[in-house]
Amino acid sequence: MKTTFCTFIGLIFSLALVLPAQGQNVLADPTVYVDSAYSLAMQGHLQEAVALNYEALENIPEDSVATRCEFYSCLLYCYHRLGDYEQALHYGELCLLYDEEHGTKEDLSVSLGNLAGIYSSAGKQDVAIEYLRRSIDIETALLASDTTHTAVSLAIRKAMLGEVLVAKAKSAFPQSPDGEKTAGGGLNANGLSLLDEALHLTDDALQIERLLGRRTQEGIRLAQLANIYDALGQKERAKECNHEALEIARETGNRPSELIILLQDGQLQEAIVLAQELGMRKQEYEACDRLYRQAQAAGRSGEALAWLEKARVLHEQMQSEETQRQLTIAQVRYDSYRKEQQLKAQQRAIQEERSRARMLLMLSALSLIIVLLLVLLLVQLRRRKRMVEEAAAYKERQYIILTHDLTNPMVAQQQVLRMFYRDFSNYTPEQIRALTGQLLAGSDSQLSLLRNLGEMAQLEQGKRTMQPTRLDLGSLIADSIVLMRSIADLKDVTISLKSERMLVTADREALRTILRNIISNAIKFSPKGGVVEVGTKAPSSFYVHNDGEYLPQEKIDEIMHAKTRVESRVGTSGESGTGVGLLLCRELVALNHGTMQILSAPNEGVTMVINVPR
Repeated sequence: MKTTFCTFIGLIFSLALVLPAQGQNVLADPTVYVDSAYSLAMQGHLQEAVALNYEALENIPEDSVATRCEFYSCLLYCYHRLGDYEQALHYGELCLLYDEEHGTKEDLSVSLGNLAGIYSSAGKQDVAIEYLRRSIDIETALLASDTTHTAVSLAIRKAMLGEVLVAKAKSAFPQSPDGEKTAGGGLNANGLSLLDEALHLTDDALQIERLLGRRTQEGIRLAQLANIYDALGQKERAKECNHEALEIARETGNRPSELIILLQDGQLQEAIVLAQELGMRKQEYEACDRLYRQAQAAGRSGEALAWLEKARVLHEQMQSEETQRQLTIAQVRYDSYRKEQQLKAQQRAIQEERSRARMLLMLSALSLIIVLLLVLLLVQLRRRKRMVEEAAAYKERQYIILTHDLTNPMVAQQQVLRMFYRDFSNYTPEQIRALTGQLLAGSDSQLSLLRNLGEMAQLEQGKRTMQPTRLDLGSLIADSIVLMRSIADLKDVTISLKSERMLVTADREALRTILRNIISNAIKFSPKGGVVEVGTKAPSSFYVHNDGEYLPQEKIDEIMHAKTRVESRVGTSGESGTGVGLLLCRELVALNHGTMQILSAPNEGVTMVINVPR
């Protein structure tokens, strides 16, 4: 009843705490939303992609971090494309935090690479460099430990790090009047070190791309190498790389790369034509601006003016596009803020509804608790009354049983004493000895019963406390056998001692009681002329074996698990018992933190093994 009541009340409180919010939807398949958002972003519909992401996030629980990270990654991509680096970094760091705690090594490497690209675009090269170095370390370790892992990501990260290092080194270059960067004497030792590292990293990436047969990427890496050689002032080497990269770009149809290579190689007229075809105004503007500066430096004023006008028009168009981009960013942020406010208002309304529902449920639960407590009180009162009645009946049965157990030996003693009293002179010494033995056996039985009853009473009342000390188990067994030999002699039973010195920690009097009862029990169930063997067993056990009857498993289970006295069997010479002795032994063994085991098999007698702490 109590268990059912507690379970029911726990269920009510659980319902009150997890009552679902009305009107809240959970996405059945978030991946569909993620794919749709990425598709919109790839098509250039960034604003719609961001709105779709936020709409999905409204219906994903806060604790579903893995699912939410899918949308954070998409938002990172959208905001990066929009040029809103602050928002892109925010969502990138959320993804990185999750991958550091729960993601795989591959996921962590991707997050680090994504963030490095954004930090580099935002002009924070030092942070980008740190993240890329971490990513390269992870990719290198994965290649060493996982044979299925490819070197593609490692090549990408090394090439990215090379580009960031070049950008950092070039920021210290002086600029010539014609707009071209210079190197050599204008670059300090730190800048040269950065370019040298970038050269090695990019060359490593190139070798990986060649090994993997990625022809398009091979051309891109050659163009990057040309840029580094140019920065180092190695113009011929730069031209060789540019020439090879240009051939690969045209071979693979990679026109954006072709445009970059033309700009690097100074083929500005061709670059302008290709930029116009591709609609890449920034590169077209760069080519016009460089042609203007070259013409101005050469003193060709008319040509310079023409290129300046083209550059101005392109600059205005780029400014217009930048203004439109900023407006788009502002609109996206406004939409995001509005969605966030709507979500907060929605959550407040849901929380209030939950609070009202929880309060109503709690009041209902409280009323039900009061009713159930009253019912439980009545049940407990009835149960207590029944327990008192059962206890009284049990005590009465025990009293009758114990009275019977005490009476039997006394009746036998009275019969022997009457025989002595009536005709003492007619008994021979042998007969007197035998009858006296019967008197002694009955007296021993009564004394053992009274001792056990006293010990059990103390245990039940909690007055018997254990006082463990270090003692010699072998010596204690030898002393106990001396006290039991007279009982064994009366039955012509031999006690064989096979013990040795063995130190244990236990209550001395408790062990004496256990030994007395177990040895007495072994003698009781041994045949006339039998042997009781008592000995020690390493590391901290003792045993008592007798050659008596086989003890069935059912009886062993009864002895080991009974909560009241065990129904006693009659001994081999008709000895009676109370069933209290073994129960007392079991309790005393447990109080001494030991274990008791009873072993028996047909034709092998019974062995009791007691283990006590060392």
